Amino acid sequence: MKKKKAALAALIVAGMLTGCLGRTGTNAQNAESSRIFVTGTGGLQTATVETYVQQDYYNADELKAYLEETATSYNQANGEGAVKLESCTMEKGIARMVFQYNSSKDLVSFASQYEDKDNQVDSLSVTNFSEVSGQAESEGVEFLKASDGKKAEKKALKGESHAVVVETKKPVTIQTEGKLLFVSKNVVIKDQHTVQTSEGKNYIIFK
Repeated sequence: MKKKKAALAALIVAGMLTGCLGRTGTNAQNAESSRIFVTGTGGLQTATVETYVQQDYYNADELKAYLEETATSYNQANGEGAVKLESCTMEKGIARMVFQYNSSKDLVSFASQYEDKDNQVDSLSVTNFSEVSGQAESEGVEFLKASDGKKAEKKALKGESHAVVVETKKPVTIQTEGKLLFVSKNVVIKDQHTVQTSEGKNYIIFK
């Protein structure tokens, strides 16, 4: 049993150190690469997607139990419901682990504490764009239209929309439930719901 737990722990660490590239899923449960998922109501999930060598000691039930223990341990220190394991699957050499968070602070803390390298950021917030537009303007942020990557006119930035503000030292993938509207110039647009951040502060605006 100890050997199995050690192997599962190794899979977790390996899974959180490297991700596999693939087609974008419509939500965190079927994502084909590791990412942070943001809903229209500000809900947050992380998906860690990893390949593994199929061997007898990799067992989905034991992996799920290990992850649930990890979440329980975090919640004991940070409050009930801070993090929850939403799903865990191992199939055809691909492991998918999805966690849901009570707050952006919990996401940042949990990913750092348990070395989820693919989803580690220094800070993350989800709010209405109207609440951060002034800050972005004072910082001289240049926004691009998600539809064509061209510079967005200031008047186009008006209206109700959601904003994800991420500070990170390394690129992370972020997927929004709603359609992307604008991104700061340093953000790489992957599709109408998915971006890759760059080092520093990133603004992601979606409807």
